[in-house]
Amino acid sequence: MQKFTASFLGRDCPGVVATVSRILEESGCNIEEVTQTILSGEFAAIFVVAAPEADAESLRAKLSAGLAASKVDLSVLVRPAIKGQWGTDLHCEPFVVTADGPDKPGLIAAMSRVFARHGVNIESLKAILGEGGANHALFVFEVMVPDSVDMGRLRRELDCEGQTRSLRVSVQHRDIFEAVHRVNSF
Repeated sequence: MQKFTASFLGRDCPGVVATVSRILEESGCNIEEVTQTILSGEFAAIFVVAAPEADAESLRAKLSAGLAASKVDLSVLVRPAIKGQWGTDLHCEPFVVTADGPDKPGLIAAMSRVFARHGVNIESLKAILGEGGANHALFVFEVMVPDSVDMGRLRRELDCEGQTRSLRVSVQHRDIFEAVHRVNSF
């Protein structure tokens, strides 16, 4: 069995995950990892699968044909899976960086440039617009910071970038972020 990454993008509808997972199963694939989300009515998912197919194109064609037969409108991209992940040879710590304030073009680009300069990998990014008012934006970056990064310098650069754009920036280790935001049930 070979490992592939199968990405799906298109109009969301009830049963889309059931359809995709059924077609993967019928294609002889075993799902090893998956992430999916809905954004403005668009479905996006990435599956890492072990598959009997010898090449990515034949698996893509089989998945596309199955989706078309099921009348599910998704684009499919299949690639050989990457062995290992970014940072497996580095010791990294997980952090959550939030930035909130007035929505302006270029906020994500500006913050992500700071991360890139420091060799910090963004593992997840969520942008929430309008919840604090019509022109309010909240960005939540989940990042992996290599031990070699000067955290003081990274925090100062993120704060400086935030201040120039009227954003409040918070940097917390993920464990602390989760402990602070955990909801206790009574």
